[in-house]
Amino acid sequence: MKTFRVSIAVLLSVWSLAGPATADPKMAKSDDGPVANGWKVEKSENKKVRLYIPTGSTKQNSTVDIAIIDTEGTVLYKGVVRNKTGLQSFNLKNLPDGQYYITAGNNAWWMSQGVTIQDNGLTVDARNLQQVMQPTIKAYEKNKIEVAMPTTNVTDASVAIYDAQNVLVHAEKLNGPARRFDLSSLPEGAYTFVVGPQQKHFSSRVDVRK
Repeated sequence: MKTFRVSIAVLLSVWSLAGPATADPKMAKSDDGPVANGWKVEKSENKKVRLYIPTGSTKQNSTVDIAIIDTEGTVLYKGVVRNKTGLQSFNLKNLPDGQYYITAGNNAWWMSQGVTIQDNGLTVDARNLQQVMQPTIKAYEKNKIEVAMPTTNVTDASVAIYDAQNVLVHAEKLNGPARRFDLSSLPEGAYTFVVGPQQKHFSSRVDVRK
């Protein structure tokens, strides 16, 4: 998927895609998922899907950003869920055949579910689900940092380290669930770790002290 960009013309033409959230007592008892707090996309009928919002995942004053994106990275719909549980419905009947991504997330997690529209039908493929949790960034020795980030089906995660002037001092691909960094050779000061796949980055600050 390419870098996201918002197309206002397309956004206005499909603004009515999202239906109201509706509570479903049976769905509210569903088990949470491994990363994305139990959020998941399910097919309802024909070219309609629903986004399951588990109990307690949008607490008071918390929000979850939702988007529908095509393979070119164009944002077709963008919305916010606040303080809700149950189901958020989307009618994709106005979209042409092709691959699309329904994303949801906030500062603590992010998910992207691929859906395919073809011949007036829609499929949700569990193999085309990406999930990522906010990374844990902690010191295991003086000026030595461990980065751990649980993911599902994410292969393009990376780590970038910036100094206090926002100058990039190190960048590399994140292979595996954890990676250690020795910052002892860096000048004293504050540094920002930017971690995640192309579609979702998380930022954390650390301090180097001599």
